[in-house]
Amino acid sequence: MAGKVNLKEIYLYLLIISAFVSISIFEVFVVIGILWLFYDFSRERKLSGGLKLPVLTFSFTTVISTALSFPKMISKAVEEGLFQILYFLKINSNRESIKRIIFTFLTIAVLLIPLVIYNYITLERTKPIWGGEFEVGQFYGMFTLIAFFVGLYFFKDKNKKIASILFILSLIFFAILIMSTKRSPILGFLFISYLTFLVMYKNRLVNRITFWGLNLFLFIAVMSGYAYLSKTDPRFQTLNQVVTGKKPLNFQTLNKISSARVGIGIDGINVIKTDIKEGRVVNLLIGHGVRSAIYLPKEHSPAKLQKYESVFLISEFIEKGLLGLIAILAIFYLAFKTFLTVKITDSFDILALGLFVPLLIHLIGSIFTFFWDALLPMYLLLFKIGEVYFRSKSET
Repeated sequence: MAGKVNLKEIYLYLLIISAFVSISIFEVFVVIGILWLFYDFSRERKLSGGLKLPVLTFSFTTVISTALSFPKMISKAVEEGLFQILYFLKINSNRESIKRIIFTFLTIAVLLIPLVIYNYITLERTKPIWGGEFEVGQFYGMFTLIAFFVGLYFFKDKNKKIASILFILSLIFFAILIMSTKRSPILGFLFISYLTFLVMYKNRLVNRITFWGLNLFLFIAVMSGYAYLSKTDPRFQTLNQVVTGKKPLNFQTLNKISSARVGIGIDGINVIKTDIKEGRVVNLLIGHGVRSAIYLPKEHSPAKLQKYESVFLISEFIEKGLLGLIAILAIFYLAFKTFLTVKITDSFDILALGLFVPLLIHLIGSIFTFFWDALLPMYLLLFKIGEVYFRSKSET
């Protein structure tokens, strides 16, 4: 049994490392994990996890809607839907394995810094090994909070020297996050940071003065980040011009501030109106399939648009229908409920909170993008490990 657990731990480390090295290699490991899951299921006939029903529903609606309405995209539907059942793979949730997972992330975060800085200097934009600014934002948003949790863990264990190093690293990671200029991961990081302070305050990890001090720090960070982005990002520059009255608030300025999401959202709403008017019950229930903007009508959106990237309520309803959207909303609710109600009884629990961070930051960021992300299977699996760890503690 121990050998099997060790093999799965090795698999998890390889999955995590591959996520930052190559998306193609990462997907190979996702497939291996799903095959392993099928093998385990054939023996135990059991799937577990607090997100069980919504994850299965999301996977089902994604694949079935695409198979019915846009079969040429079925391989993408498998990637965006079926891959998420990696959530159900059983991975050891003991303290030593969790500590190794967290420190694997920190090691990757430090190793990526020279490459990100080099690309920023030579290309004038942040870029990791694969992907671009958005990936840098997502990565360093979660790295920032994970480093903060580890620093707090060492601080509580009276190792203030290492704690100071981790807190400094957290600030460096935050600076890289801001350099990415991507609003979705920045918004996700800020929102989860605030919820983190609430969780710590509720669990008496910080007193009232420290809690409000952290909130003040977060406010200063928001203002500093906004000032930086106002000088470097045309969208924020336009927003400032609207606020100061230099430009009117109209369709053109809103569309620029939102990166064309207003026009795309209007097209998405028109698709839903047509479905209702023509009584397309199947499409209303399970959607038109992934990348359906390719064949659906567009008036205000770019001609080559593949997804109605506006507010996720619109974009996800079109692709996965009412059932898929409900599943996503259920994942939001259950994931945040798990995080906000967690009971922290010792310093190691602070470290384990880092397992929730990748999924939670992604969820907030997805409000103005999409629920799916290339690394979503890993985020869900990490969340499950944290979920199992805290549940097992509450049962003992």
